[in-house]
Amino acid sequence: MKIQFRKPYYLLKAFLLSSLLLIFAIILSYCLNINENFNFQPNDSSNNIISSGHNADKNEKQKGAHVFGIVDSTDFDPLIQNNIEWITLVSWGYQKDFDSPNVTHHDGDSVYMKKHDLHWSDKIKQVREAGFKVFFKPHLWITEPRNNTWRADIYPTSDENWEIWKDTYRNFILRYAKVAEEGKADMFCIGIEFSRLTIDKPQYWIDLIKEIKSVYSGKLTYAANWFKEFEEITFWDHLDYIGIQAYFPLVKNTYPTVKQISKGWKKYLPSIKATSKRFNRQILFTEMGYKSTSDSALVPWDWMEKPEGKHKVYSIETQANCYEAFFNSVWIEDWFAGVHIWQLRTDHKEVHSINDKNFTPQWKPAEMIIAKGFESICD
Repeated sequence: MKIQFRKPYYLLKAFLLSSLLLIFAIILSYCLNINENFNFQPNDSSNNIISSGHNADKNEKQKGAHVFGIVDSTDFDPLIQNNIEWITLVSWGYQKDFDSPNVTHHDGDSVYMKKHDLHWSDKIKQVREAGFKVFFKPHLWITEPRNNTWRADIYPTSDENWEIWKDTYRNFILRYAKVAEEGKADMFCIGIEFSRLTIDKPQYWIDLIKEIKSVYSGKLTYAANWFKEFEEITFWDHLDYIGIQAYFPLVKNTYPTVKQISKGWKKYLPSIKATSKRFNRQILFTEMGYKSTSDSALVPWDWMEKPEGKHKVYSIETQANCYEAFFNSVWIEDWFAGVHIWQLRTDHKEVHSINDKNFTPQWKPAEMIIAKGFESICD
C-alpha cells in the first residue's frame, strides 16, 4: 500500500519542479531582453532616429533623478535600491540678468576649462560604468535678477545684444555637448526654460541643434517650461524627446489627497498628449519635484530659498501624495517616456530629513513611493 501511494506523490513533485523551472526560464529570458535594450551605446548611428514610441512598455521608461554632491562608488547603492536607472548631472552657465547679453562659463581661462571639462567627462564615465545611464543637463543661472525675473524672461534688448547672446550661449552649450560626447552621456539637454526665445526665434534653435549633432551623437531634448512654452515650440521634431519641466499646479488647496491631485493632472494630459501626437515624439519630464510642504501641489515651483519659504508648513504626507498621484495618472501613459526627479543628494543623511521642507524625497515616505513606482518584474 505504501508503494502504491508514493508513485503519484513523486510524479506530482517532478511535475511541479519542472513547471517552476519553465517559469524561471521564461522570466530570465524576459529580463535578458530588457537588459539588452538597456545597454545601448550613444555612438550607435541609429540613436538619432526615433519614433513616437507609443508601444513602449513601462520597463522602457526613463527612471531618473538629478543627483548633486560628490558621486563615487559608495553613493550608488541608495539609487539602485530606489530603482533609479538614470542619473541627471547638472553643469552651470551664468548670466547677470534677463536682459544681459553675455553668457559666461569660465570661458577665457583655457587651463581651468580643460580641467573642468575633464572632471565632467570623468564623472559621466564613472556613472555609466556603475550601470546607470546619464542625462547631461547644463543650466543657465541668473546671478542678479531684478523684479522676480528669471531665465524664462531672457530676451535681447537690441539686435546687437541678440548677436552677443546667441554667440555666447552657443559657445556655452557646444562646450558641454563636446563634454557629453567625450563622456558618452546617453542624453543631452540643449537648453532650459527660455520661454520667449524658443517661441520667437525658432530658427536659432534649429541651427543650434544641427551644430550640436555635429559634435554629439546621443539623444537630444530641450527642457521647456510647463507654462505657455512646451505646446508653443515648433522645433520638437528636430529633437528626440519633448522635454517638460513639470511643475504644473495641480490643486487649489493645501494638504490635498491623492485623489484630488490625480484629478488635477486630468486638465493637462490632453494638451500634453496632443503635443506628443503632433510631433510624433514621446513626452519626457526633464524635471519634476515636490517639496515636503502642505502647498507642494499648489505651487510646486516655489523654492524654499525665497523669503516666503520660511512660512511654509511641513508636510511629508503631501509630498508623498504628489508622487503617488503622478504614478497613478501620468506614468502609465504610453506617450510618456519617463521622469527625472528633482532632486537627490549623495551627502544627504537621515538626520537631515527631520523637518526638512525641501525637494529631496530621501528618508521620507515619498522615497518608498518612487522606488515602488520605478520597480519592474526584473528588479
